[in-house]
Amino acid sequence: MKKETKLRASGIIGKVSSLVLSTALLASTFTGLGNSAAFTAQAASSPTSSAAIVPSASGDLPDHIYDGVILHAWNWSFNAIKDNLAAIADAGYVAVQTSPVQRPKEYSQSSDQTGWWKVYQPTTLSFSPGGHPWFGSKDDFKAMCEEADKYGIKIIVDVVANHLANNSGKIGNSKSDISDQNDPTYKNDDSCWHLNGSNGIDYNNPRRDGSTSSLTYGFGGWPDLNTGNKKVQNGVIDLLKECIDLGADGFRFDAAKHIELPTDPGGASDFWPTVINAANNYAQSKGVEIYSYGEILDDPGTDIKNYTKYIAVTDNRSSNSTRYGIYENNIGKAASSWLKYDGVSYDKIVLWSESHDTYANNNYSGESAKFSQDQINRSWAIVAARQFPSLYYIRPDNAGNAMGQASKNTAWKNKEVAEVNKFHNAFVGESEYMSSSGNTVLIERGTSGVVLVNISGNGGQFSGKVNKMKDGTYTD
Repeated sequence: MKKETKLRASGIIGKVSSLVLSTALLASTFTGLGNSAAFTAQAASSPTSSAAIVPSASGDLPDHIYDGVILHAWNWSFNAIKDNLAAIADAGYVAVQTSPVQRPKEYSQSSDQTGWWKVYQPTTLSFSPGGHPWFGSKDDFKAMCEEADKYGIKIIVDVVANHLANNSGKIGNSKSDISDQNDPTYKNDDSCWHLNGSNGIDYNNPRRDGSTSSLTYGFGGWPDLNTGNKKVQNGVIDLLKECIDLGADGFRFDAAKHIELPTDPGGASDFWPTVINAANNYAQSKGVEIYSYGEILDDPGTDIKNYTKYIAVTDNRSSNSTRYGIYENNIGKAASSWLKYDGVSYDKIVLWSESHDTYANNNYSGESAKFSQDQINRSWAIVAARQFPSLYYIRPDNAGNAMGQASKNTAWKNKEVAEVNKFHNAFVGESEYMSSSGNTVLIERGTSGVVLVNISGNGGQFSGKVNKMKDGTYTD
């Protein structure tokens, strides 16, 4: 006997019978979220052409960060994040990622958001003493975390542990490039630095041999911390504990591929097991589960599993391929389930539609700056419908805004974005299957959900084959 499941809204009918799906794709997103007895869908007004067919779901956020989607509230103050938590929860985000809380370079001066790079050149390995000059006090951070708990939202803190602030970034790994603004605890201790005279990293031959042009000992533009040094490691651990005590639930490690591993053939250290195990054990003693992931861009020069035994990692090449599939109207790229780091469990891979680096590098002329927000949201519909945790970056509406000011760009909570987020949450633990038909990407989850994304952004009638969906009638 054939089972039929109906999803009703706006009178548009999609049928799944003998693995063929036929539905109307308007310039909007359709997602069914209902109770156990029926499906209900609401249509959004948006130029993104996609549809999502979803089983019953309560709308609750997942319990674990790795089962949900993350909102990058880039350059927002703690109070700005706090004030938006209700909307963030309504949009289906399980976590919010803050900017680094360490004291930034030129901290005694005000800054607009063209100076965002200063927070990625910290001067301390601690929460900014006396509070962050642009993002708020420790009390503000704690209040944000307490408010987030009420919504089931987790807080991820961006951490810079690879380096501290430079003087010019043109001198190389030498004492003369270590900024006088840096904490003297580290600035005045030569053992805390790689003072090897390196003038750069050979990215054409990425290696981890401890040489002066290697990924882990080469000069990347900032004075390179000796992350194998116990003083440095303990400083990072104390920062993580400080954040956990204030309510943090996870960490993103900037420039993670430039921090050495125990398995490196040269210049190895125990940074990752020492720091991550200490943070995990401390969090567990407080009854907290933390999720940590690292920024790994392009080629890490090692088997990625040497990282994922400690932290999750970003797969920027897979994410970039999806985005360019939209931009180039290339259905093969857009519908590809290819991962740079294949064979790693879903909770160890973080995807995105774009990042703060791809957008804001080189004074906001990064490689993804040429993409419209609509193209980014179409890319997001594909990425976030998949089984992996994914990061949505909020573009600033005006780079002239003060650091800490929330962006007025509200694309992160557009209907099509929110409904795909909820689709993601409804299918925790379900397998994925990606395919395409014509100009439409299909992301099936389990046997009862699918997201359709027309990569060109055009509406129209869609009829095509699905591969995993149960037979039934879906009225959208």
